[in-house]
Amino acid sequence: MKRVLVTGPSGFIGTHCLRRLPRDDCEIHAVNRSGRGEPGAGVTWHAVDLRDADQILPLIAKIRPTHLLHGAWVATPGLYGHSPENFAWLKSTIALADAFGTHGGARFLGIGSSAEYDPDKRPCVEDETPIRPATIYGKCKAASWLAVQAAAQRHGFSAAWGRPFLPYGPGDPPKRLIPSVLAALRTGQPIPTTHGQQQRDFIYAPDAADLLVGLLLADEAGAFNIGTGRATTVRAVVEYLASHCGRPDLPQFGAIAMAPGEPAVLVADMSKVGKRLAWSPQTDLHQGLDCIIDGT
Repeated sequence: MKRVLVTGPSGFIGTHCLRRLPRDDCEIHAVNRSGRGEPGAGVTWHAVDLRDADQILPLIAKIRPTHLLHGAWVATPGLYGHSPENFAWLKSTIALADAFGTHGGARFLGIGSSAEYDPDKRPCVEDETPIRPATIYGKCKAASWLAVQAAAQRHGFSAAWGRPFLPYGPGDPPKRLIPSVLAALRTGQPIPTTHGQQQRDFIYAPDAADLLVGLLLADEAGAFNIGTGRATTVRAVVEYLASHCGRPDLPQFGAIAMAPGEPAVLVADMSKVGKRLAWSPQTDLHQGLDCIIDGT
């Protein structure tokens, strides 16, 4: 029986991961500050502030997880990129990995970010594309993966790192791209946006969770992209939503400038995932967007 601990279980991706963990061969524990979460059988909740390193060792000593899915991090839209809270989560990750190894943990999976890459016009390839993050968030995520690898080397556990690209879907925070566009469309508000030509790899959140849970329960070590390998412009997504809501007049492309340092292309190469995990996304972009529009 695997004993799995999930951090960040109430977050956007964490919620989907928690739903997908198999109950038949996993004893599942989840930790957040409140010790409460989505009702469901087979999950034991723990109230701990993981930003306080002194609370981490007692938690790990109590649970003694064999598997750890670490997703807790600051993710406030518009703020997380340069938030000083990133440093607290870097320290927390180091403490978690060390405590996990100290108490006999076997498999650690951390959720990193595509923001760790220095992208160009080509898809990002694990172990090839330079790790040269532009934001504090990206730098702290990249440093966390180095620290996890160091802890794995010291203690002998297996470690992997998932780098999500642009997840979307049920539970997406209201201020992120797709929910904010839909909210404006439904209330008839104009939508000032950039030119929208930047290319992104949109992955449906339940698909991202399937890949992350599969990676947690696999034996493969190293960094893995969490994406689809398909490039889509932001403009195409906004236009699709506007068309389906009957308000193609509301988007105002080019009304605002791109954020400083925002990459023109950020797309995953999924060859490594396909070869080593035999995984491919189940939901194409239009299917996922239709589910969100319909509220299913």
